[in-house]
Amino acid sequence: MLTTKDKTLIKSQFIQIVKSKDKAIIWHSLFGNPKIVSTEILSFLDVFSSPHQLNSVLDEYKCDKNSRKAIQDLIESYYLIPRYFDERKFLAKHMKGREKFINDGSLINYLELIMSEACNFRCSYCVHFNNLEMSDRVKNPKKFMNFEIAKETIEKYLKILRKHSKKIAEINFGGGEPILAWEVIEQVLEYCQLNYGREFDFCFSINTNASLITPKIAEKLKEYNVEIASSLDGLRDGNDLVRLTKSGGGTFEIITQGFENLAEKGYPMKGIAVTINDWNFQFIDEKIIDWANDRDMKEVRIDIDIIGMVQTPIKNIVGKLMYLRQYAKNLDIEIAGFWSRPAENLNDSTLDSHVAFCGMVRGNNMCVSPSGDIYGCGYSATRLGTISQIESFCASDSRYSNFVREHLTGTMKMCKGCMIEGQCGGGCVITQEFSRATNTAKIERMCDFYRQMTCELLTEQLREIDTETALA
Repeated sequence: MLTTKDKTLIKSQFIQIVKSKDKAIIWHSLFGNPKIVSTEILSFLDVFSSPHQLNSVLDEYKCDKNSRKAIQDLIESYYLIPRYFDERKFLAKHMKGREKFINDGSLINYLELIMSEACNFRCSYCVHFNNLEMSDRVKNPKKFMNFEIAKETIEKYLKILRKHSKKIAEINFGGGEPILAWEVIEQVLEYCQLNYGREFDFCFSINTNASLITPKIAEKLKEYNVEIASSLDGLRDGNDLVRLTKSGGGTFEIITQGFENLAEKGYPMKGIAVTINDWNFQFIDEKIIDWANDRDMKEVRIDIDIIGMVQTPIKNIVGKLMYLRQYAKNLDIEIAGFWSRPAENLNDSTLDSHVAFCGMVRGNNMCVSPSGDIYGCGYSATRLGTISQIESFCASDSRYSNFVREHLTGTMKMCKGCMIEGQCGGGCVITQEFSRATNTAKIERMCDFYRQMTCELLTEQLREIDTETALA
């Protein structure tokens, strides 16, 4: 905590502001610590645009006890700092303290088994194929995970958890389309529960296009309480423009049939994911929210194509997302996406928590391919190690440790000076990989999009507060 008695203070250069009529949300672009403040507090902060002694200002403004408490809060949250206080140096010291957690493996808590590098779909925006075609992953002859690799991976993952006294084991089945390797998935479910069910609480999940979910598979997913993530990119007209079979046909019918098979087994979908690109943008509207509501879904994730991005003007994308978000909220349905991550991350200070855009950047994930290679994300082309060398996976000079260290808050050059530097931290790594591989400028567009969405989400929060105050 800063000690500021009788010291000369100055307003932090990292303060960011979103205003309404008589209120504002402020946050520190490096440290977070968001606060709802009055316009009077903003005026008080402006006094310190040049250095001033705190006590003399307090006396001049005749601040009462409550005001002094609020001002002390501003100091403790680094909005007011000593004149020569180096905030980046202070942050770097905190980040240095994270290295022992990176190098001892204690950050790892999530395992993705990439069950299949193949898929029975060929969606126009596919992050799996479009990004991985820039690497050697899709050329690997081992397309499907076999049980021996899966078993070895699980045992080494559980060993890491055991070392750090963790009891919750999160295992995801990903791809490609993982159900193409269903027999191995079934073996894994049974193996984990039979051999380690008394030691660990397993949280299984699967990312699937749902087209291969038969009644029998639905029953097994229910038996092991496997959380299902699946996509439907609008109703028929929108979905069938972008979510395609290998032959170019529509997929709406076969996806929804999979959903129906789950529902008939008493295990209905809790929500869906929707991806928007230039082809289906105009078709994504209230109808997909109503469709989800009719099926008692409470979550609709809407994301913009992270590989191609969308050439539609950003203000139009932001407007549509905010409109759909409000429409869904009236139906008690939550809408989020990658675009909401920076605003969500404001709830945690980077000084207290390892704030990052995703589990890959945070160092939480081990994603293992059919050949035993380890990635931080199932869609990444950045190889971090191999299962055969797991003992040195987290060593201080390993690819994994270097990757996490290079993405700690304040270290990425492309992010310095951004209004959400500490909350976004470079955005989606997959967008960065694809942009570098194809020499495009999509990263800048992604950054603009995340900044605008963050401002809109915070403005929405202020409007809700104003409404609640008016109704009180």
